[in-house]
Amino acid sequence: MFKLIFSFLLLLPLIIGCSGVQTFPNMARAGDTVSVSMGWQKRFKRSNTTITITPSMGAPIIYQPNDPAIRAIINFYPDPLSNIVIGTKEGDDTFFRNGNTYGSLINSVHTEGDMDWWQTVAFIDLPSTLQMGEVNIELINTDGDIANSLVNIIEGTGDVDVFNAEGLGPMNHTQLTSLERASNYEVSIISAIIPYAVEFEFTYNAPNVSFPYTEKAIVVNPNVVKNVVTSDDGVTLKVMVVPASLAPLTSLQDFKFYISGSAVNEALNTSPGLTLNSLKAYDVDGNVIAGVSESIVQDLRF
Repeated sequence: MFKLIFSFLLLLPLIIGCSGVQTFPNMARAGDTVSVSMGWQKRFKRSNTTITITPSMGAPIIYQPNDPAIRAIINFYPDPLSNIVIGTKEGDDTFFRNGNTYGSLINSVHTEGDMDWWQTVAFIDLPSTLQMGEVNIELINTDGDIANSLVNIIEGTGDVDVFNAEGLGPMNHTQLTSLERASNYEVSIISAIIPYAVEFEFTYNAPNVSFPYTEKAIVVNPNVVKNVVTSDDGVTLKVMVVPASLAPLTSLQDFKFYISGSAVNEALNTSPGLTLNSLKAYDVDGNVIAGVSESIVQDLRF
């Protein structure tokens, strides 16, 4: 069953709502594996998510965090060449099948202009004891975020999906969860005006990480409208964010990037971890802009 191409269908709720109204598939047998589209979620992970499965009759069944029945919680991204992505960046519907309309809806309703789109999807094994009828699946994390979906239980005995993959066979737990998000720092800026370029300098505490090369932190650029240039000597990390073209960036969210890697995993668990030494913002003429500050959000995954 496990064909990643079907995940495009799971992106549709991101266009039309926060999360899926029904699971995929929307009908299943007791004991089958289903997927729940949860919308654009930043804080859901198996280690902090409790799932309550409420049948039409009988007591709810609760999966605690890290229950083996919570198979994976994965972020799926749209094709960067899809009409919705290109149409939104072009600001045009004519040649992109109303992509700008749908993309603008995502930006205005869900992401506040952040073009780093994804659909969070949970893969869940249903209890084998469910009776036929409508079942509600509620996911809630320790931050209080909630997602709900419905599945119609039909007659028959279900099978837990082994996620057969071509050339690989059944995917084990580690293979499946390797698709989940790694530990990271999300870095963005706060400013009353949009700068042309921003330069960051960090130090990070990762004394036990050793590589045959100097660079230890991995900087991830989620938006191709900008270039991210880095320098890393194993202790000090410098990051410069500039537009990918001559045109200035149009949104503060476009400056967002992530820092990950083995060094970050250690820094997240040690003190002082990642430290911002300096932040400098510039206008298009290279003049320093005052009043620009940082937002750094830790996301420890395990």
